[in-house]
Amino acid sequence: MRFPINIRRIKERFFKLSVFFVLALAIFGTFRLLRPGVRVRVSPDTVAAFRVPHRAIGLLEEYAVRHNISFPQLFAIFNAENDFFPEKSAVYDLSMLEQLYVVDFYRIMRRYNTRSLAPYVAMFENLFGEMIAFPIPPGWYDDEPSIMFGDSWGVEHNFQGNRMHMGTAIVDRENIRGRVPIVSMTAGQVEEAGWNNQLGYFVGIITTSGTYYLYAHLDSVAQGLSPGQNIPPGHHLGYMGNTGGGRGGRTFPVHVHIGISPDVDFARGRFWINPYPFLRHLEGQQPGYDTAHLAR
Repeated sequence: MRFPINIRRIKERFFKLSVFFVLALAIFGTFRLLRPGVRVRVSPDTVAAFRVPHRAIGLLEEYAVRHNISFPQLFAIFNAENDFFPEKSAVYDLSMLEQLYVVDFYRIMRRYNTRSLAPYVAMFENLFGEMIAFPIPPGWYDDEPSIMFGDSWGVEHNFQGNRMHMGTAIVDRENIRGRVPIVSMTAGQVEEAGWNNQLGYFVGIITTSGTYYLYAHLDSVAQGLSPGQNIPPGHHLGYMGNTGGGRGGRTFPVHVHIGISPDVDFARGRFWINPYPFLRHLEGQQPGYDTAHLAR
């Protein structure tokens, strides 16, 4: 027995199914496009402490060049995936960097909310783009190191009460005031240069990104350096000292205090970040400055 074929009904059903699938694909595509993604949820204090293994910076920079991807984005992803390393002593298997973060870079990027990640990418883009010179000129610690420094972020200060150390202290091993020259890590404008009871003789440089770089406890400020002056990387700022520290002064070893304050929108007020990993990264990248003008 043969049943009559209703071509019209078949066409109607096929049309309805086609419309259903098109709408489903459109909804799925819209969801993929508009989905919020993973938000970066980390406290500003954790970001400021910046416990990232400093040896990872150079490797990630190398991988970014090799794979033609954005280094600031890669570095932001590396930190975000590790919650910005909240532990004081970050231990990381660097042999896995390329496999975990570079090979899957674009897939990981798609998981994150772009708007949430953007402030961190911008911060790293500014910092790595403008920090060019190590603050101690070449030749001062090539063979027999004349200076030393470690990760002193968060260490208690007891000058004028207990305060947290929000920078890195680079110390003169010979503890002689006015011996070791200090140069600017960046190009920028001198915002402040002079005396402060706590900072001693100090210089503050602000860059075009709004990042403020502090060089404090100098023996003196370089002659002719004044607010409003535009300077290049490697410009002489003064010499290491032990000025400041409140009443009396000169109560601590000869050193320079390096402070870095990026202009960010994920923290309120003045936001200081740990300079230590950046300084370690700069050590091996010193350009050959002419240091003749630094002789006294």
